[in-house]
Amino acid sequence: MATTDKKKGSIVSKMGRPKQGGALSEYPNRIRQLILQLREKNPGWGSISILLELRLDYGYLASELPSLASTHNFLRQSGCIKEREPKSPLPLSKCRSSKRPHEKWELDAKGAVFVEGVGFQALIDIKDNFSKKYCMAFPVSVKNRNTQPRTLHYKWALRLAFIESGLPKAIQVDKDSVFIENSSKSPFPSRLHLWLLALGVELCFIDRPPPAMNSMVERSHQTIYNQALKGKSYKTWGSIYKNINKRRQRLNEHYPSRTLGKKAPIQVHPKAKHSGKYYSVQQEEQLLDLKRIYAFLAKGKWYRKVSASKGAHIGAKRYVLKKAKPHTIVVITFCNRCKKFIFHDVKEQELGRHPIKELSIQSIMESTTAILVADFERILKARKFPL
Repeated sequence: MATTDKKKGSIVSKMGRPKQGGALSEYPNRIRQLILQLREKNPGWGSISILLELRLDYGYLASELPSLASTHNFLRQSGCIKEREPKSPLPLSKCRSSKRPHEKWELDAKGAVFVEGVGFQALIDIKDNFSKKYCMAFPVSVKNRNTQPRTLHYKWALRLAFIESGLPKAIQVDKDSVFIENSSKSPFPSRLHLWLLALGVELCFIDRPPPAMNSMVERSHQTIYNQALKGKSYKTWGSIYKNINKRRQRLNEHYPSRTLGKKAPIQVHPKAKHSGKYYSVQQEEQLLDLKRIYAFLAKGKWYRKVSASKGAHIGAKRYVLKKAKPHTIVVITFCNRCKKFIFHDVKEQELGRHPIKELSIQSIMESTTAILVADFERILKARKFPL
């Protein structure tokens, strides 16, 4: 334990002597050591509490003590205050109202429900915001009520919707982890987001919870459930999928909608049948363009904390920064010209440049054309859930 005799006493801190030349280097060593000792004994104290104690309990005058900002910097440099990652949102477009079919789709997954004969099913629903067309309702077999669909399932729900209705301009989603790194204050695009970017489809995130936003797809959960699942029993997954597609066709082409003057979506908006931007699994590899991803990343900025081994993670990949100081914050930008991440410290000193790891057409697809074609044929013929 360190000993103190108020202002004239001596003190020995277990944290040792701070390095010279940093914050408070012009102040007596005894003041610096007292600040460290008070912080060590009282981890919840900030600069105000520590300086107050030095005046009231140790007899120092305000003129003898450093400012609040200098004390805070000293505590930060000494490792007493952890660096916080600043906020930096993705450079996304706002979710604007649509004025024609397929300008914006709403996408969401309904919580899993138990279906007699086949177990728990989580529906991934997609609905056109303007025409009210039901673009897809894809049932995903899951283990229990708390299991969520994975990236692979969302991709196939979207592929099936693209085949039927074409590529939309934008898709509106919530901030689920499958779409965005929602645990980070400066999130990097998810693999699903990168795939959509490469296809030329924008992703926008709702800034208010349903029913204020995404209300159409939220209502479609109940509609599809009532039409195809409620009170029914199925022997196979394939029979569920076929019946859901049949009910969607009825809803799109014949079922009267109150919001559309008691007419079906396709009756009111014939152009909603297809966006005009054609997609097929055979052509996906040709439709994907990494330049779209590069242009998007060039607008972004990310903050990451350096590990003890001088590594920084972005996009679920680790990059080693030999010039970085452990436990500090680095700023990451992307250079479209050189196709590399550029790492800087907070003082804008460059720490290194690294190409993006595992970013290629096939890594974005997470498959090959031959496998996609085989999977598509299996989905159409499957009895058990094929994914």
